[in-house]
Amino acid sequence: MPSEIQEQILAFYGRLASDPNHRYRSWEHCYGHFRGHATFATPLQIDTAALYLAFYLASWGMYRGSSALLQKDYRIHQPAVSKLLEHSYDVLWDLDFEDSARDGSTADLIISLSEAIKATYRDFQPTDTLLTKILLGTVGCAPACDQYFIIGFRRSGHLELRYSQFDSNFLCRVFRFCRQYKEAFREAQEDIAKSSGIRYPLMKLADMYFWNIGFSLSAKKKAGEISNEI
Repeated sequence: MPSEIQEQILAFYGRLASDPNHRYRSWEHCYGHFRGHATFATPLQIDTAALYLAFYLASWGMYRGSSALLQKDYRIHQPAVSKLLEHSYDVLWDLDFEDSARDGSTADLIISLSEAIKATYRDFQPTDTLLTKILLGTVGCAPACDQYFIIGFRRSGHLELRYSQFDSNFLCRVFRFCRQYKEAFREAQEDIAKSSGIRYPLMKLADMYFWNIGFSLSAKKKAGEISNEI
């Protein structure tokens, strides 16, 4: 299992490692910009952060034709950026997930932030996919619960990894899994840092691991359907 975790994460990272302008790098740009969140004090700085967030979300599929965001400019994200900067969420910016006793309170605070961000989008109801992609691209405190991640999470071979919705119970399951295989995650983290100069947070690595499983499973299923048709 540890070697498989590293392989899946590095396979995901391999998609962008050879292309300095790969769309997946939009996460690096957004996350890297938000690492300086303590300096976001002026309207211009909030505006710039919203622009980073919007482009990252576009690169990661959140501005598709059916998305409500497609009809909005990047400034719709300014209230969400301001909410992310509230001091009540400061502890979420540099989590290490080492203390299992804090799992419940950490998970509850992440859900609280998610709900607070959700309330800033008054023109539409954000999905869990959008909310978790915002959390992943800024604070880096939760994986992005999109289609491939959920498939990978449910089909990873671990019976305890259930997903029904983005909630505290789900987050605690992710925390426990990462702690169980922390050495494998840390080694992948170091490998990527040596290559990119960026220290990917643990929740980003978990996102990459389960997403890559889900993507591979979906590709195999699609190939099988095509084969049957032929």
